[in-house]
Amino acid sequence: MALHPHGAVAQRAVLIGENDAVANTDRDYTSGFRLSFVFDNFSRDLLAGQAFDLVRPALVTYGAPGGAVRQQFEWIALAQNIYTPDRDTRGIYTPGVDRPFGGWLYTGFNVAQETGRRQLDSFELQVGAVGGNASLAQAVQSGFHSMLGQSSPVINGYELRNEPGILLAWERRWKFATDFGNGFGADIIPSIGFTGGNVFTYGEAGAVVRFGRALSTTWGPTLIRPGLSGANFVSRDPAAPFWGFSLFGGVQARGVARNIFLDGSTFADSPHVTRDSFVYDLIAGADVFNQDGFLASLTWIHRSREYTTQARAFSDYGSLTLAYHF
Repeated sequence: MALHPHGAVAQRAVLIGENDAVANTDRDYTSGFRLSFVFDNFSRDLLAGQAFDLVRPALVTYGAPGGAVRQQFEWIALAQNIYTPDRDTRGIYTPGVDRPFGGWLYTGFNVAQETGRRQLDSFELQVGAVGGNASLAQAVQSGFHSMLGQSSPVINGYELRNEPGILLAWERRWKFATDFGNGFGADIIPSIGFTGGNVFTYGEAGAVVRFGRALSTTWGPTLIRPGLSGANFVSRDPAAPFWGFSLFGGVQARGVARNIFLDGSTFADSPHVTRDSFVYDLIAGADVFNQDGFLASLTWIHRSREYTTQARAFSDYGSLTLAYHF
């Protein structure tokens, strides 16, 4: 196990919130949140270091370049995704045309290793519950609309059946950077990965292009799966300015073999639609961060059609990430 007490930023709390309200819609992937805690000083956080060592065999780092190794363990304390058909207060849906209502409530962990500031490998496990009730999606969605003084969507049985869920994901990213001087620069971060389980199964490839300052400190935006991810990784760089920022844009393409929120429940009959096998996301955004692990990031995501009867050829939503060192 690699220990880096002088280059670590210790514990960080990371909150990600995503919603399609910024696009004035209420359908498809309509909201998500994820609260996690990141540990990267294993000489201080012994339990996190032991957990990292326990799952390290799943972290495939074959082909990594030479250079300093930095490692981190992220505990996903609580997270939820909510997916809905077009909101209909009458509760009238057309089977095979309207996607089902469903949610994904989960916990888990992510382990990541950076090598030579040029390669980042990560492995993630998520476990939880899928469905309208077990995932608390219906309760959260109804409560949110009630707070806004809006009528709640009428599900009327048009939902996924409750079932346990599991997701395993491996990803690799590379960083190719150009230095403009005085801490400013640009980089490109291509990535590949595979995610499998009864919730999602897909292969992915993508890239993010960034311009900014102190870019060696981070690995781009972290979005809720499925989506581009920087693994919430922070790598303190004594040669970089304490405060940094980036303007970024990128794309991720996915070959999708399973999406339970479109294909329907695994172990019981449920509403479902015909899934598209190829989906892509276009992203653009900005963030500001420092060497101690503080970060604030805003991202706009444009997602291509996910199923053949989707009312629009795309869906848009926004993502906000806040990270705080404690």
